[in-house]
Order: sequence, then structure tokens, then C-alpha cells
Amino acid sequence: MDDSDESFSESDQSDLETEYDSDEGEEGEEGEEENDRNDEQVLQPWFRIFPPEEERRQPDFQETVGPQNMPNRNSKPIAYFYLLMTLNFLQQIVQETNRYARDFIASRERIRRFSRLHDWPKVGETTLTEIKGFFAVILNMGLVRKATIAEYWNCKLPSQDTSWFRKMFSRNRFQLVFKFFHLTNNNNIPGRNDPNYSPTAKFQCLIDLFNRQSQFHYKPEQNLSIDESLIGTRGRTCMLQYIPSKSSKFGVKVWMLVEAVTGYIIHAIIYRGKTYDPTPPGLTQGSYVVNNLLERAGLLRKKYHVVCDSFFTSIALAKQLFQLDTYFTGTIRQNRNMPNMIKHAILTEREFKYARQGPILMCVYRERARRKSVRILSSYEKATQNNDNKPKILEFYNKNMGGVDLADMMVTHYNDNRKTFKVWKKVAFNFLQRIVINAYILYCKNTSDRPVKSRLQFIQSIIEDLSCDYLLSREMNAQANPGRPKTTRLRKIGKYKDCSVCSDRDGFGGRHRTKTVCRNCYKGLHKDCMNNHVCIEE
Repeated sequence: MDDSDESFSESDQSDLETEYDSDEGEEGEEGEEENDRNDEQVLQPWFRIFPPEEERRQPDFQETVGPQNMPNRNSKPIAYFYLLMTLNFLQQIVQETNRYARDFIASRERIRRFSRLHDWPKVGETTLTEIKGFFAVILNMGLVRKATIAEYWNCKLPSQDTSWFRKMFSRNRFQLVFKFFHLTNNNNIPGRNDPNYSPTAKFQCLIDLFNRQSQFHYKPEQNLSIDESLIGTRGRTCMLQYIPSKSSKFGVKVWMLVEAVTGYIIHAIIYRGKTYDPTPPGLTQGSYVVNNLLERAGLLRKKYHVVCDSFFTSIALAKQLFQLDTYFTGTIRQNRNMPNMIKHAILTEREFKYARQGPILMCVYRERARRKSVRILSSYEKATQNNDNKPKILEFYNKNMGGVDLADMMVTHYNDNRKTFKVWKKVAFNFLQRIVINAYILYCKNTSDRPVKSRLQFIQSIIEDLSCDYLLSREMNAQANPGRPKTTRLRKIGKYKDCSVCSDRDGFGGRHRTKTVCRNCYKGLHKDCMNNHVCIEE
């Protein structure tokens, strides 16, 4: 309930007087129209509140939440994967990968005689089914982790043998597809000195697809969470950020809007740095990011409730969102503008203090004597306590703030954080994993199977379906063009290769060289060893 006029001390009266200056300073230079619109709220004083505060009925949240435009219930996991990674986009990857391979090979004046680039036209350009198999290998590398990519094809030691990868691709073919993998036409990307240049140009089409499909197939529940995520890398890029609180510390920063309970990513924005993403004058970066995410996702004026940490939170942002029919809750730093009764509160253990200005409620709480006081504001919650005499506003914040952390946790378990990836490819493969996680949440919401598959089983099922499509297509091509491994002599006399069957440099058998190679996979092979040779390309 509110205090009467007699209950305010002289110190409280000084708090009310300084509050007007603090709010005006926080708004900054936003123009006369913005100031006129907020005059009524600016002139309202802060009142000390004692719990329990009178409950006021909030307007009902009327959005239809849950999966939208779904396949038939109990569909296979691969159907949910294709909702977000569409076949049209996969065909675009095929086209751009082949285009880049042709341009790259044509740009070389001289290609070394034994370069792998010669194998690309011999085997042929990549196809849709091969890209599916390529994605299956990338996803499986997140489950079966090895030190280097080449180690997946190491069969010298039985303990390190992973025959599935050799069954899918030869090492050279996989590394060629990986080298030429592209999402967009490089000829359409402006140069670095062009004013239209963007460091995200090579993978922005994948981010746009992810945002578009994620919003089209799911309407989130009322409570949302906004926070930053970091795709760890130390590669050379102008987007590189340093965040000491993250485990990776260096990487590409991503602003994310997620559903608080499930971790479903609704919208993501790559932060390109101050040069390419400057903050407008009169706004803090946190408030600009929150407004930008909600506006792009189309969630303003729909009674959604956003939860943020202290980087984003300010009183001005809470007031601005409240005018747009959007609620806000978040912790706030002590150096931000706020009433003195909250800013300079001296509390003992388990002590709290509330203050209200119109729809904005502020609370300061100290849980233990050795911990600092926590300051939090909300335009939705009321001054009430739980059974442990702890403010419910903090209980709500702790429950709904971890949405982005939950999404990062689910991706970390299955993402292959390899240092050899280029920066843009690392971002692209990270979002490939996030597509799988979003697809898993859609699967859990839409299926009636009980129990539902775990995340591991869901990803394994997608890998199996993608790999089966590729292997079946390759088998049909082999039946249409029958052939068997044959040997041929190297053209240049004096050139030798180690026999892929009987030669072992590190073993007791020693090294055995030959001038004949398998016609399909171009590995060294003796005529007497042909019956024991397993041709990977075949």
C-alpha cells in the first residue's frame, strides 16, 4: 500500500525532488515531441511502497501461441528440419558452391600437377543430395569429436576408426566440398572500400532464412528473454568482440530474442561493430537493441513481457515499451538514473525496499550480508513477497532470464567448435546447429509421441535421414554407370605412390611403393592387392 503524506521524512522528500532531474537526464535529446508525450509521467514522483501491494488486473494476453503451419503430427524429425532449412535454400547452396568452385579453378593460372583441384571436375560438381550428405557429416562431427578433420578418415589404429565417415565421403572429396561451400555469389558482394559493404554479406542470407522461418512456424508465449550470445572465434574479422564473462571471451556477438521457457530463438541479429551498427544519438545501445529486436520480430503492442539483464535495463526503456503495450522486467545497474531511495539504500540481510512511479516498480533487495544489493525494475510485477519473504519480482526474473543461456547450452553440446573454420563458415555452421535445436522444440510441441525423442536422438535421426538420401542417390548413380576399380600407370616415369593396401610407413611391414593407382579414387595400388582394396569413391 502507499504511504500517507505524514509518513515521508525529509530525506524522502529530497528523493522526490531529485527524481525529476534524473529522468530528464536519462531521456537525452529525443526531440520536443517525445518530451511532450512523456511530460505527464516525468512529473510523477516516486512513492515508497510497502508490500503486499494491491493487485491490479493486467490486460489479457490474447496471442495464439505455439507451433504454426506444422506438418502432420508424429512426422519424422527430418520434416521439422526442412521447415527451417528449406529445400529451395539447399538448392541455392548447391548453385553457389558450384559457381564458386568454377570461378576459383578458372582464376588459377597454374594448378600443381597433384593438386586436389583436379579431382573436382573429374568427380563432378556437387548435387543436392551431396549437400545433404555434407550437412550430415558436419552435424555428426559435433557428436563424434576429433582433433582435426583428417582424423575422421584415420584407419591406422582400430581404436580411432570411424568407418561411417569413410563410407559417406572420401577425405579429399569432403575437404573440397568444404573448401568451396558457399551461400551467396561473391560477385554480388560489395568490396571493403564500398560504402555498402557489410561483413555479414557471405552468410546474411542464412540469418534471414533462420529469422523468417522461425517466426513463421512458431508464436512464442508471453514471457520473452533478450540477451547476447557469443560464437567463439579468434579469426580475423572486424566483427570480433571481447566479452570476458563468456567462456570463449573472443568471438562474434549475436543479439537474441528467445522464448524464456523453451529457449526457442525467435530473432537473431549479428552485431557487426560500432562502424556498421552505430547506436542512434540519445539512446543507449541496450535500449536500441531491445527495440530493434521486438520491432523486427513484430511483437510490439501485443502485451508481451520482456526480461533483460542490467546491460539493457533503464527506466526510460521500461516507460517507452509500456507505451507500446509491452511489459519489461530487468535488473538495473547502480550507476543508472533512479530514485535515491533505491540507489543509495543501505540494507541489512533479507531486507528490501520498494518504490513506484506510475506503472514502473523498482525494488532493491539484499539477500545476504556479504552480497551486494540487487536492484530491479518492472512495469508488470507488483510489490509482493513469496513464502521466504523474498520479492516475487526477483523470483520471476530468475525464472525467465535464462532463455538465451538455455539456447546456448543446447547448441554447445552438439556444436563442433573447430579452430580451422573461417569466421563466416563458423557462424553459418553454428546457425545450422541452432536450426536443429529450433526444429527439436517444434517437434516436441507438435508431436503426440510419448516419450518424445531426446535432443541427441532427434539429431541422430536427422543425420541418418540426410545420409540415407545421399547414399541411396550415389548407389542409384553407380547402378546406372556400372564400373569396377582398374589400375593405370602414372604418366611420368619415376613418380611413385604408397600402396593403400600393403604399405605402412609406421608399422613393421614398411613402405611399399607402386606406379599404379586405382582409377576411381587415385590411391596407390599393386595389381596383386586389388582384391583387398576398398575403393572409397565406388
